[in-house]
Amino acid sequence: MNRSNRWVLRATLATYTTAACARRGMALGLALAVAACSTAGDTGGSVDAGDRGDALTESAASGTGGAFATGGASEAGAGASDAGSSGITGSGGAGGAGGAGTASSGGATGDGGSPGEGGGAGGGGAGAPDTCSRAAACGTHKWACWPMPNPAGSGLPNPASYSDVGGGVVRDNVTCLEWQQSPPSEAYTWDQAIRYCEDLTLGGHSDWRLPTRIEMTSIVDFTRSPAIDTAAFPGARGGFHKTSSDWILTIRQAGAGAGRDYAWAFNMSDGIVSNAYSKATAASLRCVRGNGEGEAPSSPAVAPPDQYAVLSAGEVMDKYTGLIWQQGYSPTTMSWADAASYCETLGLNDHAWRLPSIRELATLVDEAQVAPSINRAMFPDTQYGARSNDWYWGSHEAARNAPAAWALNFDDGFTGFNAGASGKWNYFTEAWVKCVR
Repeated sequence: MNRSNRWVLRATLATYTTAACARRGMALGLALAVAACSTAGDTGGSVDAGDRGDALTESAASGTGGAFATGGASEAGAGASDAGSSGITGSGGAGGAGGAGTASSGGATGDGGSPGEGGGAGGGGAGAPDTCSRAAACGTHKWACWPMPNPAGSGLPNPASYSDVGGGVVRDNVTCLEWQQSPPSEAYTWDQAIRYCEDLTLGGHSDWRLPTRIEMTSIVDFTRSPAIDTAAFPGARGGFHKTSSDWILTIRQAGAGAGRDYAWAFNMSDGIVSNAYSKATAASLRCVRGNGEGEAPSSPAVAPPDQYAVLSAGEVMDKYTGLIWQQGYSPTTMSWADAASYCETLGLNDHAWRLPSIRELATLVDEAQVAPSINRAMFPDTQYGARSNDWYWGSHEAARNAPAAWALNFDDGFTGFNAGASGKWNYFTEAWVKCVR
């Protein structure tokens, strides 16, 4: 079965599931249908109350000069002066705030998805043969089925490691993915970018594709600008880069996604990710290959089998990344300066804990859900919402924007750093902490 047919099959299954929910909804009645077949985020989805009805841009306090956004018509720049996207924020479900833009991109709410849990495959060292075979067999490209690399020199586990394998191809020795070393200089719409990668023959391979959100996350170096290892990828540009990950409410054409064409994109000038970058807006790309088969771009993310296991009270292990997470989070929000100390002194089950990197936090994001965009069975009561302190701190300050520090918002999984003015989407003085080991 070729790749196009496999994607059609997955899309057909997704459509069948949606149709089944619709039929069940008719039997249960409208109110019960909403509860049974969608999350609350799907029933909201207009615009953020603070920016109702208009596509707004504003100056962001970041080195990239990005603009507030959650999609819509946006610009892709290059280098440190890239413009961000502009658009409209979607409202969150069940009292959640709308998805927010970042210093150079934005976010919005989505829904759906099924949590994975239980036993499963064992671990393996970064880049080990069993890691590569497990990643190839897990059946998804929208979740990390491999250890999440961290920037070399960051002092964190799984330091990034790349090999130039020739023919214009770079191998990530941690994730087992292979990357196009030197992408074209042209900008592409979303559809054009997908076709370009599918038609690419490079290094003797013709199975290239546009990377997903989590795959692109794996090469984002949050310690530098441009936010990528320029030794492995010489000549890499900043500015927005397309991913194949379609936004869940765009897939469903529901809530804030109704009539929209939003998809995930990265501003590689600083590494900020937006789940609401217009597909029609041209941007850069970098193709990827490897790790088996996965979802079609416009199919919801499918969690790998037996993804999580509760090891002991308060601890959840991701069997694919190997990360063990604090199931809960800090009892209160706190400053970034206090976050590392909270983890170091946590003492949960007598283990040593640390503050996760923004890349590691991103592995928890379920693209098929919003408000919150996380496995709710494994991580209940997760906080979320833009224009609030309901973010989760990452381990590092923002390159060229210290003392602002990285954080992730589980409204949708968008990232940012607290560099905004009071009342703006990225203004938060404190955040929650979820530790890892």
